[in-house]
Amino acid sequence: MGSATSQARAGIDEALVRQPQAGLHDARDLFQASRAIERNPQVLSSLADPVSPPDARAALAERVLGELGAPARAIVAHLARQRWSDAADILAAIDDAGIRIAVQGSGGADVAGEIASFARIVATDPQLELALGGVLGKADDKAALVQRLLGGRASEATLAILDHLVRVPRGRRIGQLLRGAATEVAAAAGRSIATVTSAREIPAPQLDRLRVGLERQYGRTLQLQQVVDPTVIGGLRVSIGDDVIDGTVRSKFTDLRLKLG
Repeated sequence: MGSATSQARAGIDEALVRQPQAGLHDARDLFQASRAIERNPQVLSSLADPVSPPDARAALAERVLGELGAPARAIVAHLARQRWSDAADILAAIDDAGIRIAVQGSGGADVAGEIASFARIVATDPQLELALGGVLGKADDKAALVQRLLGGRASEATLAILDHLVRVPRGRRIGQLLRGAATEVAAAAGRSIATVTSAREIPAPQLDRLRVGLERQYGRTLQLQQVVDPTVIGGLRVSIGDDVIDGTVRSKFTDLRLKLG
């Protein structure tokens, strides 16, 4: 991410503060705006053109998104006034704004947990992974598949986010896409995701003590996602961002084999 984009992303906070009543409908509008702008390379290039006056870029955003609601238009126009290092960065910013508004309008649903759970299901089902992540599949078919699998089982905020993501992977593999979305959603709620893998389900009180200990160690609020994997045999593996604490029996066996080999 270029320095201009790093500074411009602060504009997301400014844009959202100015739309305190924005809800899930506006999040869907932002996702639609992101897709519409991506389909028109000329508009995308113009919105990110550092030579064009900021007000002219904002006016263009308002004009091309005229059919969408006022909050979404205002947010995109505000983002268009920022200076971006790359045209793709403004699309990512619009997506980020949509995700954050969707989380705010989720009614307290565990959106990060729902997306993370879906990511694990996809990772263990090659056919589903191909159906959602294959380059030949139609966007509408992928979105319809998500609706069939999760409709009535996940929050509307989760469905809105996943609907958008499977339509526009933008070169990312489906697993990477879902894991990244879960992390972004947790961040929007002021948390980081910690994935805890064990051979059997950990009782809630023990899991809560683990969370408290990890939060003390990392100095931030964590949302634990539990993964049961009998192949680890025993012990725990905890992943927080790029950090991995692996105390599983399987990893110790692997280390031993490496030393003996």
